[in-house]
Amino acid sequence: MQLITFLSPTAPRRLRVIENILVGKRTVSTLYWGMRYQQLSWLGYEKKLTREVMDQAVTELTAKGWVNLVQTNAQLTDQGVAARQKLMQNRYQPRCLNLRLVVDIETFWQRFLLATQVVSEQSYQNYHYYPLQVSWQVKQSVKRWFSRFHEADLSSQFYSFWQHFFRQLPDSQAAFMSRLLVGHQRPGETRLQVARDFGLSEAEAGVMATDLVCQLARAVSQTQLASVNSLLTGLKRSLISTSAQQTLTSFMAGDSLTVISRKRALKLSTVREHLLEAAIMLPKEQFDFQRVLPPKLVTEVQRRFVDTPLDEWQFKQVGDLSIEFWQFRLIEILRSKQTDDQH
Repeated sequence: MQLITFLSPTAPRRLRVIENILVGKRTVSTLYWGMRYQQLSWLGYEKKLTREVMDQAVTELTAKGWVNLVQTNAQLTDQGVAARQKLMQNRYQPRCLNLRLVVDIETFWQRFLLATQVVSEQSYQNYHYYPLQVSWQVKQSVKRWFSRFHEADLSSQFYSFWQHFFRQLPDSQAAFMSRLLVGHQRPGETRLQVARDFGLSEAEAGVMATDLVCQLARAVSQTQLASVNSLLTGLKRSLISTSAQQTLTSFMAGDSLTVISRKRALKLSTVREHLLEAAIMLPKEQFDFQRVLPPKLVTEVQRRFVDTPLDEWQFKQVGDLSIEFWQFRLIEILRSKQTDDQH
C-alpha cells in the first residue's frame, strides 16, 4: 500500500476512512467519504490490511515531513505533493479498477487462465497435462464451457482475441500479462517472478495485474465471440448489497419507507441507510432523489451553502428547516454527483 497516493494537498483526509475502503467496510460513512475522495474503485482491494501496517505508513510519511497529521486526519505538505508527483510519474496508473465492483474478477481470471490453457493444449491435441490449480467450482465451470464449445474453432478464436487484446495495451503491459498465461509447454510465471524482471514492487505488480484483468474482463464483455464472452457468465456483482437492492426495488416500485420497513421487518434507520448506499454507489439517474427530497428543500439548502465547499457543509446550519440528517446527506450526495469537484 502506498498511502501517499490516497492523500490530498487541498484538504485533510480521514485515515480510518481510507483504511475502511481498502479492507472493504461498507458503512454509509465509509462509502460517502470514499465517493468524496474518488476512491471507491479501491473498495475491498486490501482486505488483509491491518491497523498496524496503516499506522506504520502514517508514521513514515510524517517523519519524512510529507504529511501534516491532526488526530487521524492527514494532509500532504508541499514536500509530500512533490514526492507524490514523482511517485505517480513512475507508477502504473489503473484505468479500469472500478470493474472490480461489478465483476468477480478473481474467479473470472481463474476461469480465463484455465480456459486458455485448455484451448492451447487442445490445439496440440495433448490430452495428458497438469491443469492449472484452481478451485473445484472453476474447474467444473470450465468443463461445462468446454463441453459446450469444444466443436468450435477455439484455437483460432482465442488466438484472435488475445492478439487483439494485447494490441490495445502498451508493449510492456502486454508482455507483463502474457508471461502470466499458461499453455502448451508453457507453465506460466508467478506474479512475483514477473514483477522482479520488470523492476516492480510486489504491491505495484499487484495493482497492474488486477487492473489488466479488469481491462480483460471489459474486453471479454464486449466481444462478439460467444465462446469467449460466456466465460463471464454468472460473475456479475451488484454495486450495492443484496439487502439494499431489495429495499431499492421496493422504493422504486413506489413503496414508502414506512411500508418497506414493515414489509421487510427492518428498522426505519436501516431502510434509510440502504437508500443512502444506493444513492452513493449507483449512477445519479438510477436513483429517484425527488421521491424523498422536495425540490424546494434542495434549493434552499443549496442556496445556504452556495459559497461553501461541500465538505464544509454543516447540518446544524439548516437546523431550522424541516429536514432530517439522512436527507441532508442525500442532498450532499446529489450535489457531489452534479459537480465534478474533488476533496
